Amino acid sequence: MLDVLHVNKYLNGRLVIDDCSFTVKSNSVFGIVGVNGVGKTTLLRLCSGILKPDSGTILLGTETIYENYLAKKDIVFISDYPFFEPSSTVKQVLNFYYSFYKIDYNYFMHLLDLFSLKINDPLMYLSKGKLKRVFLAIALAIGPKLLLLDETFDGLDPICKRIFKSELKKLVTRKNVNVVLTSHSLRELSNICDAIGYLEDGKLITLNNKTVKKDPIYRVYVIKKPNVNYKLDSLYILKKEETSDFINLDIYSSIDDIKYIFRENLFLEINTISFEDWVVYQMEVLR
Repeated sequence: MLDVLHVNKYLNGRLVIDDCSFTVKSNSVFGIVGVNGVGKTTLLRLCSGILKPDSGTILLGTETIYENYLAKKDIVFISDYPFFEPSSTVKQVLNFYYSFYKIDYNYFMHLLDLFSLKINDPLMYLSKGKLKRVFLAIALAIGPKLLLLDETFDGLDPICKRIFKSELKKLVTRKNVNVVLTSHSLRELSNICDAIGYLEDGKLITLNNKTVKKDPIYRVYVIKKPNVNYKLDSLYILKKEETSDFINLDIYSSIDDIKYIFRENLFLEINTISFEDWVVYQMEVLR
């Protein structure tokens, strides 16, 4: 089990990770979603032991990770842009990982076939998507206790995404593995993760934590009344759909303000939207 407990991290004088806490249970997948630059990669580097927390604790089982060889030998971190020598082939990169990890060679070759790759392919001629497949295949064939994957689906075509998700589910089922994935797409994570966290301004909100305090977004349905001028400019409207008879709105304002604006309308329905939709708005609209 991975435990991240009240972790803070400053980079160049800026607080990048702010009092971050979450737990990844064994045989489970935890997703972290957020726009570019919010600290997802920094958080994975902290979990891998590359970076040291300025405060807080990160444990794999009962072991702290930073400067702990025994813990790190059970961790694989695949960054969004893995380092490799330009002249390397797939086989040479595999041999490099062999010097640190036990790798199921037969399974790796099976994955290469699934990903339409060859063992002697030169890496310098591979697209970003194919490079990602090489390193994902290595990570899956290692099957570590803690697997950290940054921007996992970036560059993968739909077929490869489906293959990877299927193989990752098999890995989690058959081995004692903790997986942390990051992505800027909630949709990509929703059908593979057991839990998801939303990272913004260094703070992590766990989506399945019902005690989280958040400002709601309201979805409002109104039947227009003749000769009524609704003063919508006083509301923070995220989305508006209007016909001659109806107004449908997504509004980021207080319920009292909304009811006051539509006080003369008897045909009014107000609902709060789902937490997942709220996250999408935070990422795509409210920034």
